[in-house]
Amino acid sequence: MNLKSYLELKIIYVDEELIELKIKGSDTCFSGSTDVYANIESINLFAEQLTDFPKNEKSISFELGVKDSKYSYFSINLYPAHSLSHIGIQIKMATEAELRIKAQSKIQFEILAEPNAIDEFRKALNQITIKKSGAAILYGMDNRLS
Repeated sequence: MNLKSYLELKIIYVDEELIELKIKGSDTCFSGSTDVYANIESINLFAEQLTDFPKNEKSISFELGVKDSKYSYFSINLYPAHSLSHIGIQIKMATEAELRIKAQSKIQFEILAEPNAIDEFRKALNQITIKKSGAAILYGMDNRLS
């Protein structure tokens, strides 16, 4: 399998208070997806944290859902990897467990991205919260055009 690394947050449902996101991602070996609820303000605050990252930040973390429960969960942790020109992104996802917690699917992987990809992702997050539709995609370094 020759996957490209990416993370996608796509709005699939909107109501007055919440949005539902389909979150998909992969590294070069594994891929996964989950649906999780969020409020627009939490997405905006996360996008704001990404401004000029990693200039003065050691790491940024963001999560949605309930960790270690039967409910769906998503977390992302961004940190300088090899240098300020390579950003490590650790992604964790869990699906909702319909009947038994042991039947819940979970995945954890890391992708590497460049600061420009983080900035484009931040802009896309801002756009989907304004429009309340669309997707924000963070592309890993293996998605660069040669």
